[in-house]
Amino acid sequence: MEDTNCCADDLKNRVMKVFEEATKDCEDKVLKEMFDSIGDYDSLNKFAIQMYNLLANFGQANEAKELFRPLSVPAVLPDVAVLTMVILVYAHASKTKAALKAYQHMIATGVTPTSATYNALITAFAEDSSSDSSFVGYAKKYFLEMLDKGMKPHPGCYISVFDAIACRESVDKAKEFLEQIKAKGFTPVNYLYRFEERHLTEAVKAIRLYSDLVNNTTDKDLRKVFCKWRIRGLKKEALRMFHALADDGDVDEVKDILRPTLETGVESMVVIHTSIIKAYLNAGKTKGALEAYRGMLAAGVAPNSYTYTVLIKGLTTDPNFFEDAKKCLLEMMDKGKRPNAATYTAVIEAFARQEDKAAEEEGKDLVWVMMSKGFVPNAKAMRQVLKERPTDVIRRVMNIVLSKLKG
Repeated sequence: MEDTNCCADDLKNRVMKVFEEATKDCEDKVLKEMFDSIGDYDSLNKFAIQMYNLLANFGQANEAKELFRPLSVPAVLPDVAVLTMVILVYAHASKTKAALKAYQHMIATGVTPTSATYNALITAFAEDSSSDSSFVGYAKKYFLEMLDKGMKPHPGCYISVFDAIACRESVDKAKEFLEQIKAKGFTPVNYLYRFEERHLTEAVKAIRLYSDLVNNTTDKDLRKVFCKWRIRGLKKEALRMFHALADDGDVDEVKDILRPTLETGVESMVVIHTSIIKAYLNAGKTKGALEAYRGMLAAGVAPNSYTYTVLIKGLTTDPNFFEDAKKCLLEMMDKGKRPNAATYTAVIEAFARQEDKAAEEEGKDLVWVMMSKGFVPNAKAMRQVLKERPTDVIRRVMNIVLSKLKG
């Protein structure tokens, strides 16, 4: 028993020396203090438990078990776990060059990386690629090396790498990387990017847009929203769009969006841009929503009927943007799209609520223009939309419409 304890103590002392050697050259003051606070094996072991739980919580439970599996009879931390923890700490603190140095130290000391090691290192390079253009190359290099060793990258790792390639390199480089990983037998799972060549350019644009949203948005609340999109995607928003278009009979528009989404694993540009407009409206930033719409047009992305519905109804909630709502409604019709009752009723109601003769006349002029374009408002459908409104509002809205329908 005494010999076993002695052996365990010797192993623990050796593990501490591995940790101290790996962290002795730390140049970051805060991280140096943290490393120095781990002065004995018990402290290191507690830290290892935290790292294990962190990996497990991020969907890498199997990788964590592999990493922290003891290599000796006394349950002492393996060297690879200790060194990978150092890499993880540097990666989390965006000290990517220090993470690379720790990895190189691992290789130099004859320690074999595990899949958790590679996932941490690759993700660090990919997510910090904006600070150093060479980091994308490192991310790709170690991703391919991981595949060569028969390891399977974590889905989040693959997403990070492709995000970095899409944002920092050309479409041709993205295509080249896809061909390389395919040749090595890597096929992304169904819910990840799986780009068909004919959709690759659009998919890369979508990824770049996500990145720009996160990096260029100054509004803190909206930045949080956009960060969630980057992680979780926009599947719920896409489904809302699909259902709304289908309910209005715009089945062809649903097919146009759904087909490339299923083939690439990335939401179409119209879904992303429409979601941006909606996010600004939900935040009460009507001007930002209108600017986002103009940005959509400038990017060459054609709004669909749902885009117009979201934008127009949002603009009518702010008196400063009633005219813009009217312009967008007519623009929608000029593009051959038929607004639903809720959409055109919202615009007419905006004029009716002003309780002003001039505004009422402007509303009547709008109805006349709509009719001149071959669109006749459905009075019955409008009454259904307005049924929860005050009686005087309903009366004013219907007076505007019926005056032209009767005429």
